[in-house]
Amino acid sequence: MGAAELSACLRQYGLQVSGPARLLSGGHVGQSAVVPTAQGLLVVKRCNRRFDPARVQLAAQAHQHAARGGLAPPLRLTRDGQWTAQVEDATYTVAEYVDHAERAGPAGFASALAALHNHFEGFSPQGRCPNFIQLPDPPAADLERIRRQTDDAASQEAIEWRIKILAEFGLEAQSLAAAPRSWVHGDARPDNLLITRGPDRRLFIDFDQVSRFPRPYEIVRAFMACISPRLSAHLLCSTFRDYLNAYHAVAPIRATDRAIMIDLYLTVQAAETRTFTTPQGEIRGMPAFARARHQQLTWIIEHRGLLRRVAEEAQP
Repeated sequence: MGAAELSACLRQYGLQVSGPARLLSGGHVGQSAVVPTAQGLLVVKRCNRRFDPARVQLAAQAHQHAARGGLAPPLRLTRDGQWTAQVEDATYTVAEYVDHAERAGPAGFASALAALHNHFEGFSPQGRCPNFIQLPDPPAADLERIRRQTDDAASQEAIEWRIKILAEFGLEAQSLAAAPRSWVHGDARPDNLLITRGPDRRLFIDFDQVSRFPRPYEIVRAFMACISPRLSAHLLCSTFRDYLNAYHAVAPIRATDRAIMIDLYLTVQAAETRTFTTPQGEIRGMPAFARARHQQLTWIIEHRGLLRRVAEEAQP
């Protein structure tokens, strides 16, 4: 983000840049910069241009709802009383800058995520917008469509492997439809949790992917983001047990949710199609991410039985 772009955004908040900006790392679905102003350091976030204004408004509402519960840095309102600002074809949010002190371990992250999920039970956004996390019915439908459209042999092989995973380990459409939907962060991982120095605060950021989706999926997805796939089977089980118990102590996990969470995670991860590119260019190519997804799915399938037992047996 350039100086002119940041200035144009901050003018809508009645603010002025008072020094050089610093880009923050990350930025898969947006780009953020720390900007000094007369009112202190702020984070200006430019949301991905493929997100329409309604999608950004939903993310901003979820962010501010979390902030009211002390679970996210507060957003700034523009002079017109809006949570977002528009500069040409890009949409922005401005939030307090938080200098975090450490990265959360699995159990600490689980407690913070459970608190966020509890708080989201009172979230009722204005307006409607498609969820970021969605599954076709049946789950393999989009994969089969992409397979018909691509001539790339490597993509076809990967797609066929994913379809096989769904057939062997995935949840069927009826089980998915029966799972209750709740508001979830959508990208809950340690990089999106800020832990501050004295007083200790645990603040989530980057609500771009907020969705109504079965909560057990996010519980497992966040755990996978907290650990290394190089863990031994014994350490994997004990870490997962401690993680679930820490979550359960704040937000109890129903037995029915424990029973489906591993296969639900496999279903969603195997069914995604954003890593494949069709001749029409409707899916963005992400070969490195696709390889990482392949490796992770292979690892999870190898330990699926152990993880399912832990999920069903772990007690707080």
